[in-house]
Amino acid sequence: METKRWSLLLGALVLVATLIMAPLPGACAGAPYKIGFITSITGFMSPMGSGARDAAQLVVKRINSQGGVNGNPIELLMYDDASDPSKGVMALKKLIEVDKVLAVIGPLSTGIALACAPIAEKAQIVMFPQNSSSWSVAEKPWDIPKPPTKIRHWIFKPGIDPLFQDIAIYQMLKGLGAKKLAHLNVNNAMGKAMRESFEASHKGAGFDVVTWEEYGREDTDLTVPLTKIKGSAFDAIVIGGAEMAGAIAYKQAREMGIKQPIIGMPPLGMAKLIEVVGKPLDGLLIPVYAVDLGEALPADDPQRPAVVELTKLVVQNTDSKRADTGHTAGWDGLYICEAALKIAKPDPSDVEKARSQLRDGFEKVKGFAGSQCLGDMTKWHEIPAPMIPSKVQDGKLIGIGKKITPTWADLE
Repeated sequence: METKRWSLLLGALVLVATLIMAPLPGACAGAPYKIGFITSITGFMSPMGSGARDAAQLVVKRINSQGGVNGNPIELLMYDDASDPSKGVMALKKLIEVDKVLAVIGPLSTGIALACAPIAEKAQIVMFPQNSSSWSVAEKPWDIPKPPTKIRHWIFKPGIDPLFQDIAIYQMLKGLGAKKLAHLNVNNAMGKAMRESFEASHKGAGFDVVTWEEYGREDTDLTVPLTKIKGSAFDAIVIGGAEMAGAIAYKQAREMGIKQPIIGMPPLGMAKLIEVVGKPLDGLLIPVYAVDLGEALPADDPQRPAVVELTKLVVQNTDSKRADTGHTAGWDGLYICEAALKIAKPDPSDVEKARSQLRDGFEKVKGFAGSQCLGDMTKWHEIPAPMIPSKVQDGKLIGIGKKITPTWADLE
């Protein structure tokens, strides 16, 4: 019955790759560390998820070519959740129960991470959702915008959260002299999390929201919500989204004659969105992560080495012209896992014990300098992720301000 049950589940899942990188002779003598990876290679999150896939595969190849971790190669088992929470849950259960991985990197989206986190917590296995809100590590009750008080024991993540992104956006808006805002968000779990944090924090930051509008994640015509916004008295628009529809919203706003500043959340800085939409995105303001600026980072920036190396690998091995937040999900996720493995030194032959040791290793990661994350794992199970005020100009991102690094400690 168990075999039949998993055969049926696999019929609904897409196994993207079981990547066992052959070690160099004598370099990786130990048994492999099996690491699961869930991302959105298809579906509406595919512009980000395909980048995460590419970077993860490149990182594993790179790590194993250098001797693996603790003398053990990494074996990466990757599944496409198709941007669907139910498929993400099925992938997670298979990785835990059948593939017997030591940890799971992903899922990518907030909605899928929220569905998977309680399952990983109950199964007592590390899950490192790559770009989800803090709700994947936090449990209710949580009085936003105060820091979460109850953190899941087995879940860790990059220090990104809608509220942190809001803080960066507020700083940019103050520089523009904006006071009255129009908020436009995608109507999925991620967009609702963005709106919820904005609702809880905008007044305290000194802003008024004159209209709240939403759009569908696959919309190509956003003239209805944009017409409502255009008819209101606002100084700037904030777009809460991470998909092509969010980029289209900016393009159509300009086509409709809306001239006020428009600021997007960091995911709108993804390379594929900018490449596809092109010059019509010029003028879009975005607080982005270090990876998005690539070699334009200052020479003394501690994240520059990781960003430059990731960018080089992505450009040489994929069809992308630069690395972005999709790629960094794979890069930072795998390298933070590598750091935890080096600390824990688990024995892969005892899966349950190794999972527990690896969890403790994640908690002890310090001094990490990645393409998105920078610093120590905090008590909220997050590594800080600085943002840089930027804008799109001639189809490229350029930095226009200094790094902003919000953490929950700022709000205690």
